[in-house]
Formats: sequence, structure tokens, C-alpha cells
Amino acid sequence: MEFITILIAVAIEQYYKDIAHYRQFDWFTTYCNWIQQKSATWLSGIHSSSGPIYLLILLFPIVIAVVILEALFASMGSLFSFIFAIVVLVYSLGPKDISTQVEQYLDSLSSGDTEGALCHANEFFNGHHYQSEISGSPQMIAGIMKRGILIAFSNRILAVLFWFIILGPAGALLYRLTTLLLERYAGGYFGSPDLEETDNSPGAEFQSAIQRLYMILGWVPARLCVIAFALAGSFSDTLLCWTCATDFFNKNNDELIVESGLHALKMNTELVDESLSDTTQSDHAADIADVKQVLALVKWSLIIIITIIALMTIAGWIY
Repeated sequence: MEFITILIAVAIEQYYKDIAHYRQFDWFTTYCNWIQQKSATWLSGIHSSSGPIYLLILLFPIVIAVVILEALFASMGSLFSFIFAIVVLVYSLGPKDISTQVEQYLDSLSSGDTEGALCHANEFFNGHHYQSEISGSPQMIAGIMKRGILIAFSNRILAVLFWFIILGPAGALLYRLTTLLLERYAGGYFGSPDLEETDNSPGAEFQSAIQRLYMILGWVPARLCVIAFALAGSFSDTLLCWTCATDFFNKNNDELIVESGLHALKMNTELVDESLSDTTQSDHAADIADVKQVLALVKWSLIIIITIIALMTIAGWIY
């Protein structure tokens, strides 16, 4: 049943582009503001551990509510439970379709509209980057886009599917809410700066707790993402991004995803210095080709992941 749920959810994500309009998280913003006001006095006497406790206060009630609802729908029948799982999983994916956003960026770049391409790039990274907006030469932006697509594949799709399989609808929503907290309070998942270890302010404690939870929840999905990239691209080249076997386990999740994905396509992992780049049409053509390759890699990786889940499901039915 989980495989069918995932298949339907991914199909809706891929083919019903308007689904992004229904993924509204304004309620979560309001909820966070309300909790922030109420918890100001609750946590005044436990400054050293206020970050993790505040994070628990934010997420625990929502997770429990989803678990209760899931049990309630299950008691009404498998059909109701099935529909509830699809709704929560579809809601937790995204929140926007990677292909649609990247294709809008590519259309602008291919037509020579570099300003429009930059706008679409900033829309793609909206909420995901610690800076208010990204800027630079078209070649620099293309390099950032390639990295962003790889990380977005893990955060928008693969990690959500993984935690849905492990914890059900509650797991999928937990991961999505964690990324929303990361975007709002802790710098975003793309290029977020490291917090100073000496900063013990309540805000820094909370940001650090969010980043730790994000890294914990994303550890396994990031490694699965790397394996999918290796199978969809060049397996031997993917291995080159690890100086030793321990890198696979110890490297930062996002860095591992980016380096493995680019190596799988035999691309340069370093961002090009914009002072050395120019804006000729031939450069745009090369940038477009590279971004298209990265987008194709994540699409094939998704197919590989779905196939593996299908084979595991069939094996479970047989044995």
C-alpha cells in the first residue's frame, strides 16, 4: 500500500502542476508565532537547553495530531487511511515542482533574457538561501542552480518519501516542517552559514537545534541520493568525490549531495569566478546544457528510487 501511495503522490507532483497552490503553510507560520509568544516565559529558566525544548514544543503536537488522525482514519477503514496518507504525502512534497521552476529559468536563459533568468533563479531559491537574493554573472547563477537542483531533489522529494516509508504520514510532514523551520529561522538549506559555537543566545540555541534536526533527518536520504546519482550517472566518477570511505558517512549532507551529483555528470564541482566569465551566447548554451543534464539526472534518480521501492514491495509480497 505504501508503494501505491508513493506512486500516486509522485504522479500528482509530476503531472498536476497546480498542486503547489494548495500547499499553503501560513497556518504553520501563525502557529510558530503563537508558540513563540507563549513559550517566552516557559523557557526563561532553562536557557541552556531552550533551543531543543522549543523545537520539541513546536513539532511534537503536530506530529502527535497527525498520528491520531491517521489512527482515526484507519479505524474507519483502509480506504480512508489510504486517502489520508496520499493527502499528507502530496502536501509534504515540494512545495514547488523542480522541473517547472528549472524549465522557466532555462526558457528565459535560452531566449537571452538574463534578468528574467535571474528572477526565476531567485524564485527557485526563495526561502532556501541565507541571502535575500542571489546575484552574479549568468554563468555563476547557472553553477548555483546546478547545486540547488541536486539539494532540492533530496529535500523536496527523496527525504520526504524516505520518512513517509519509515514513519508514515507523520514522518513526511515532520521533514517538511523541519525544512520550513530551517528556512525561516536557521538560514535555509542552501548555503546556510555555520553558527558560532560561542554564541549561546536563545536564538542561536534554537537555530542550532533546527540545523541538527535537519542534518539528522537528512543523513540517510542524502546517502540514498548519492547512490541514486551513482546509478543514474557515472558510478566510478561519483566515487571520486570521497577521499576515503569515511567521507561517505561523515561529510556534510548537502556537500555530499552536490559533489556526488556533479561528479556523476563529470562536471566541475567548483563555482566559476564571475570575474573570469563572460556572457556570450555560446556560454549560455553551455550553461543551459549543464543545467539540463542536472535536471535529467534527478529525474532518472527518481525513477531509480521508485523502481527500488517497487522491487522491495514485490519482494515483501512474495516472502
